[in-house]
Amino acid sequence: MTSEENGEAADKLLDDMVRDADEYYDRLNLQQLNQTRVYAAVMGAVIWFAVFAGLGIALYLNVKGSEISLDLLWAFLTAVASGVITGAVVYAIRRQRASKFADLGALLTKMKTGRVSSEDGLRLMDLMHQAALTMRKQRLDTAFAYGVSAFILVSFVGLNPGFGGIAGVVTYLYFRFEALREYEKEDERYEVAKKDIILSL
Repeated sequence: MTSEENGEAADKLLDDMVRDADEYYDRLNLQQLNQTRVYAAVMGAVIWFAVFAGLGIALYLNVKGSEISLDLLWAFLTAVASGVITGAVVYAIRRQRASKFADLGALLTKMKTGRVSSEDGLRLMDLMHQAALTMRKQRLDTAFAYGVSAFILVSFVGLNPGFGGIAGVVTYLYFRFEALREYEKEDERYEVAKKDIILSL
């Protein structure tokens, strides 16, 4: 292969890499948005559950007779309002923070509008790997959030904290397994792509 053909092959490899990285970047941002929604919903549910349980126990201990049904309705509505407000505040705060993938986005913008070098390709691969590590952590946090949600849901609907605990643990372990499996696939892809770039230098 001539040096010109090598250069064309390297350029094509980098162009393909930028296209794949751009799709990956869009996917990361969508996943981050979804995880923010899940986190806000779980925080709202936890606050709702805690407020309702606390007020319900206090009312049960202090209120007698027919008054308790009206007071329980008031406690339920107060808990719902607390959960909704908490979820909305958490969502707003997390959305206002800078994207964890801003560096990756900036490099992609540069590579799509200017000349791309092999060094940029290596840096792109490293930023994608860092993004995969960040997503792994976020997905593990989301697995925990799903576990808490399952515990609250089963405990409340089934009125059985034991089953709720089992459901929470099983849910957490499943989503943790999926998060780690996804990361392993991205890590393997990263190693292959980095090797290809190094060979093209």
